[in-house]
Amino acid sequence: MPPAPSHLTVLQAAVTLVACALFTSAFWMEIRNADATSSNEKPKPIFPVGGLVGIGAVLVALLLVSRGVDARRLSLPLADYFDAFLLLSLLLAGLWAWFAWTNHLKALATFLLPMISLLVLLGGIMGVTGYHHFQDHNPWILVHIISVLSGAVFFAIGCVGGFVYLLADHRLRSHQRKGWARLPLPPLATLEKFNRNAILLGFPLLSIAAITGIFRAVQDPATMGPHWFYTPKFILACIVWLVYAALISVRLAPALRGSRAAMLSILGFVLLLAVFVAIKWMPGG
Repeated sequence: MPPAPSHLTVLQAAVTLVACALFTSAFWMEIRNADATSSNEKPKPIFPVGGLVGIGAVLVALLLVSRGVDARRLSLPLADYFDAFLLLSLLLAGLWAWFAWTNHLKALATFLLPMISLLVLLGGIMGVTGYHHFQDHNPWILVHIISVLSGAVFFAIGCVGGFVYLLADHRLRSHQRKGWARLPLPPLATLEKFNRNAILLGFPLLSIAAITGIFRAVQDPATMGPHWFYTPKFILACIVWLVYAALISVRLAPALRGSRAAMLSILGFVLLLAVFVAIKWMPGG
């Protein structure tokens, strides 16, 4: 089996910070441009937002390539959580490009940028503080990793959609038109449908991840520990599954619609990130 990538070099850590700064700067410029446009002021961008996002995405891709070179393999390394968060950020950057070209989803593209920046930064922190290597030679682990990452993509955009829903709802109630409140936001019905579809796509993948994770624990209890079902990561994972299960049954529970569903979308993704952090520093992660 090819050797696992080494710890982050100083250059890799620096590139991670630069990529994070680029996505953050792109978000700031989007808000600034929206504020200037709504104030009938002609915005003077220092650099196109798409250029900043593109450079950031290229840097993330180069980091993944360098990790593959370190691991002496041509495929994506996916050896640890740094690799996983880089890949997740790159996938979301691709979705940003799609949203940015879609007029009715452009606001989602704007608020996807701080999400990407957060994931790059969190991945860098988890990488610098030490590695917890995946056993990607195990087919069950591989299916588990792929399903978790794929589901996380949909839950991330669902979280962003939930935040935009709350922002749009607050703007309607308060009639504020300052800062990011000047951004043209989709109708609440459109955002609610978008969030529901994102959760519907992500939930089966989360269920696959849960099944393969439990199967692995039962198959190899020595790796996960004899009391794996009492660990924080398992309890958190169950809570995450229940949160998203509640969201997909929202049609049967009208009380969970609207702002409550939006808040649950945000809570579910925050808890999912907490699962990653819990797994990071525990046996069998």
